[in-house]
Amino acid sequence: MTITVQTLRQLPFFAGLGDDALLEISPYIHERGFSPGQMVISEGQPCQAVYFVVRGVVRVHRLSLEGREHVLAYLGPGEFFNLVPVLDGGPNPATVDALTEVTLYTISCERFHQIVRDHHEVALPILEHMAARVRRLSDMVEGLALHTVRTRLARFLLAQAEDLQSSHHWTQEEIATNIGTVREMVGRTLRAFAVGGLIRRERGRIVVVNREGLEREAAGG
Repeated sequence: MTITVQTLRQLPFFAGLGDDALLEISPYIHERGFSPGQMVISEGQPCQAVYFVVRGVVRVHRLSLEGREHVLAYLGPGEFFNLVPVLDGGPNPATVDALTEVTLYTISCERFHQIVRDHHEVALPILEHMAARVRRLSDMVEGLALHTVRTRLARFLLAQAEDLQSSHHWTQEEIATNIGTVREMVGRTLRAFAVGGLIRRERGRIVVVNREGLEREAAGG
């Protein structure tokens, strides 16, 4: 598939470039498709490309030394990943796999690095993105270090309740990887929330019954 100038303007970082620059870049953008469960990149491997999500959802995650998985992000259309190794020359910082049928636009690490050097208009959006990512990761570290599993789980449940677009039925294992704990702790805490009248299970879904009570748990009290 040929990537047009109009398509490139919709991708992060490229909106500020002129037509000539976009025409120069377009031959180096390639479309790839992935099936649910298929790995896109693997943590620790050499950088091959920067990826822009066009359709579907991917999951970004890492494994601890003990083999425990922790989810860093879910990315959908308009988002991108694997920018860090382009900038620092290191390996892929995380594993990314497809949660749904996924379409990605890719550009090789070497070519993207060249674009950043040749077109300074790309640099500022990249810096803004990196600052936002550092802030997000700082908040994540704070949550893991300073808040209990009850607090983190309450915040996760409230966030999912607010996501009206989501129809995903979360398993206890998936929740555990998102809040940095183990499945047994999630199960135990969910049971406590249910006994306390904060939630109920309904056809495999977790339904918030007492939002104010769950908000108190999310606030750490």
